[in-house]
This record gives sequence, structure tokens and C-alpha cells, in this order.
Amino acid sequence: MTTRSWVRLVGVSVVVLSNTLPHSASASPARAAQRQPSLHLSPGNISSSRTDQPTATVWPGLRSWTPQLESEYSAFVVSLGEKIAQRRCRTLAACLNDSSINPDPEPLGRDFQFRADCADVPYILRAYFSYRHDLPFGFTKEMRGQGRDARYYRNARPEGVRTWRDYATPRKLFESLSSAVHSGYFRTAPEIERADFYQTTVNRIAIRPGTTYYDPNGHVLVVYGLRENGEVLTFDGHPDGFLTFGSLSEKNVRGGESQGGGFKNFRPLRVQNDSLSFAKNGELSDFGGNLQFDKRRYVVDGVQVNYHAWVRSQLRLPTLATAEKESRIPSTRTANSHGGVME
Repeated sequence: MTTRSWVRLVGVSVVVLSNTLPHSASASPARAAQRQPSLHLSPGNISSSRTDQPTATVWPGLRSWTPQLESEYSAFVVSLGEKIAQRRCRTLAACLNDSSINPDPEPLGRDFQFRADCADVPYILRAYFSYRHDLPFGFTKEMRGQGRDARYYRNARPEGVRTWRDYATPRKLFESLSSAVHSGYFRTAPEIERADFYQTTVNRIAIRPGTTYYDPNGHVLVVYGLRENGEVLTFDGHPDGFLTFGSLSEKNVRGGESQGGGFKNFRPLRVQNDSLSFAKNGELSDFGGNLQFDKRRYVVDGVQVNYHAWVRSQLRLPTLATAEKESRIPSTRTANSHGGVME
């Protein structure tokens, strides 16, 4: 799936925020294409890199997330995911440092230096895109809950917020995120509204490139494509910083509702009265609540199935689903003595 094909498939039909959320001026669809990145900077020009300039100057974050910007973020993730699947870059830092791979590059002066594991990858992608589009970015300061390991807390809940303004330069943020977040930041029940993520419903609008899949055993995947048959294409980071790619399968556990496993999207942010505001569940048209945990819904063609089979059925294109269903209906036609067919 190319970036263009994803944008054509989703386009402006991606509705993430309800009309109750304020919209700023949307980015031009051609904005990213019009940027002309410089491939190299001499050592003497390193100071000209915007990523090393004061955050308050180069990243005021005055815009708000809109459906159009969510669609552009999806296209950004599609492009990166395809290149990762082509093995053109092995780490997230390498992907962003290479202007022939990064779909939204700018002169860096010097390469990014960070090691991104599974939880770090979606946060860094969201932060980088937010920076390039002057959008606010924030994340939980720490997780609280019951247990010894914050990655596996019971009744986990977020506490405190860090914002992009807390970092002297954009580079400081990008290179610090890997030590600031972990997979436990995804471990929140659907009803918790101050979490960085929210539980999605299950369809091809809610689940899109940029959506994450949280396995409560301690792993996070990033969705970068959906095939016509409902197959979900993903990539992920690992403790050594290397990236892998593949398809969602039964080995990717969903877990229980209190663990908040399954598909989750970043909560849209906006700045109100100079403070960061997270969208509420009721403002999100693709909020799924406990839908992904309701086993009564796991029915395909009248047959009870497991979670992953149900997801594939929900994400399959309608025309393909109809064709597959019809192919399973026994034919009532029989051949006559002349080789013809009669009903």
C-alpha cells in the first residue's frame, strides 16, 4: 500500500474528533510535498538546524489536531512503514536521519542519536510529526498502580504531564523520550480519560496507520497498513533499537479490559488558556470503550470466533467479505445431460 493509496482510501473520511472539538486551520495536503529538504549540512552550519534551536522559538505548538492532520499523520506512518518493510532502515533513528526515507525531513545538521524500543517508537513518531506541523505534544509523567514493575501495574493510572515545552530544544525531546516512557504507559483501562491513548472501535477508519496495538505482556506494535482481507500490517522496535515488521496475529495477546490491551490511538491534544488539554472519550467518534473485550461480539457469519478472527472480519473490505461469503454457499445448480446447467 502506497502513501497515495492510503490517503485516497481514507482521505477526509477519517473522522476522529467530533464537532465539539475546536479545529484550527488545516494543513494543506500538499504542504509536506512542497518542502525542499537539504540533504547535507556542513559542520559549520550545525547551529542552523531548527531541531537545535529553542523550542519556544521553533515549535510554539499553536495548532490543534484535526481529521485532516490525523490523515496526514497516517500517510507519514505508511511511508515509513513501507520503507521499514523494504529493509531500507533498521532503526527509527536511521529512518528519520535519512531524507530519502523520512517522508517529512528537514536539515538536521547532525543525526538523531537514540535507541527506540517498542514503546518509544510511537511516541517519537508522534512527537516528530507534531514538531514538523507545529502541533502540541505531551505525555504522561509517570504511571501509578499496584505492583513492583511499572510496566505491569494492576489498576494502572497516569499521573502528571510532560509537554514539548519542558525541553530546551526539539532534539532534546526526541532523544529523551526513550528514557521517559515504557510499555506500561499503554496499560490503561478504556474509561481512563487522562491517558495518552484511548481504546478504539474496530473498523477501517478507527484502525489506521499510526494506530498502536498493545500486548499487555509488554509489547507495542505500530499499524502501518490494512490489506483488503483485513490483515493488519505492523512494525515495532526492540530493546536493541532494531525494527522488525510483520502482521498482527494470535501471538499478539489482547489481555483483559483492565489492562487496556488491543488497538489504541493517541488522544488528540489542544492548547487552551496556555494549558494542554486532552480530548475526552465523549469527544472521540472512534472511541470504542470496552468493545474489543466483549466476547459476545466475536461472531462471524453466525459462528463464535476468537478475537483476532473477529478483528480480521471487521477490517475486511465489504466487497471482499461478500465475495468470500458467497463462495462458501453450496451451488444449487446441476449439469443436465447436454452439459448445460439447470437451476
